[in-house]
Amino acid sequence: MYKLSPFTYTFAGRSKAKKIFLDSTLIFERNDTVAIIGPSGGGKSTFLKILKGIIPEYSSGKLEGEVLFNGHPLSGVYFQENLQKILYLFQNPFSQLIYPGTEEEFLFSMENFNFTREQMDREKEKFEKLFNLKNIWGKKTSELSNGECQKLVLASMLAIGPDVLLLDEPTAFLDPTARKEFYQYLDVIRKDRLLIIVDHHVDEIRPLINKVIFVDHDGHITPGFFTKNNFVVEDISLPKPKTAEEVNVTVSDLSFSYHKDRELLKEANATFKSGEVVAVRGRNGEGKSTFFKLLSGILKPKKGQILLEKNGKTYKNDKIFPHVGFVFQNPEAHFFFDTIEEELKQSFRFLSKEHTVLKDDLLSRFFHDIDLKKSPFLLSEGEKRRLSILMTVFLEKSLILYDEPTFGQDQKSIEEIIVLIRELKKLGLIQVFISHDDYLIEKIADRVLVLEAGRLYEVPRA
Repeated sequence: MYKLSPFTYTFAGRSKAKKIFLDSTLIFERNDTVAIIGPSGGGKSTFLKILKGIIPEYSSGKLEGEVLFNGHPLSGVYFQENLQKILYLFQNPFSQLIYPGTEEEFLFSMENFNFTREQMDREKEKFEKLFNLKNIWGKKTSELSNGECQKLVLASMLAIGPDVLLLDEPTAFLDPTARKEFYQYLDVIRKDRLLIIVDHHVDEIRPLINKVIFVDHDGHITPGFFTKNNFVVEDISLPKPKTAEEVNVTVSDLSFSYHKDRELLKEANATFKSGEVVAVRGRNGEGKSTFFKLLSGILKPKKGQILLEKNGKTYKNDKIFPHVGFVFQNPEAHFFFDTIEEELKQSFRFLSKEHTVLKDDLLSRFFHDIDLKKSPFLLSEGEKRRLSILMTVFLEKSLILYDEPTFGQDQKSIEEIIVLIRELKKLGLIQVFISHDDYLIEKIADRVLVLEAGRLYEVPRA
């Protein structure tokens, strides 16, 4: 399958010439299951793009050295020949959607490779059961949750039977049940295939793996091994306001639906108080992100109301929006400008004088050698997520909503995010987050709410 001789890839258009490089020889064979691990932003996703042939086929950077698949390079005529053999799941599954409808999207890859109608129906039935896709047929792809989108793209790829699967954080948005089922499926299909996986759920993928590759902060690719990292992260000291803010949010009989035949939220009720950090859990497609859009005032409820009380004043439904900071599930939804520097300037405008001095400290904690002149769209997905968190926190809102705050993060970055949320808690902010990360919930959640069948239920901490 793959033979990688020493190579260097240099990114184009950088004021600091970022590279990823290999200075030894690596061989990946059929039946291997390879884990690629390392810090966020080191170059793991770039390495997968090299293995797919996207680099150098569609890259303006410079690749020097030899990367062979079945004895041939991955670019030119061989890139076209390998389209069905090597499939690559991007970290952001929405970037791979073609069709507006879910069924058309699922069938597209098979149609492209001339599958018969009988073959397509058979694969559709198989993956509908495997990934619980029945509830998404008939939906627009734009209405899918990230977890639903991830399952759809995965299913459409697996249906055409590739020889090599390159999976970039394939379970980042899956709930624990879906994640467990996916790993069980990988265990079945890994025989007679090559699987190469970037995944931060190290303990869960460990039994599947027979090779480990480490990509460090400087982009150096080496054979590696799993370790248990225990990071100690220094506390952040945010200046305390002279008067603590008193904020309360009340959700009463909240109902909402996108379609008449399915009510997504049904008379949901919840309360949130100053200084609380609350986790919201639920299976993919239950409506967690929709609940956040209602809670922020982006969407209007069909029935019921949301009240935010702040310093003696009350705001209702869409009037809440100016008081809310929302970390969207897709970090690119935050970006409007050409450079990271310009993006941050917009957020810095809202920083109080007391907190302005901390912006450089927070940037150095969240990023390794960041180039502020670079486009935010050129960051890794993990770096994009950390940038979107900082941009939102710098707005200094009373209620902060985090939709999957730790996806794509290495352990050190997760610890930095935990320290930041704990410090913001001391300021009396309300912080609510959606996550499937048991570790994060255990470390910071005061309470846990589960969204199920349209209603919110408080559950005991594990």
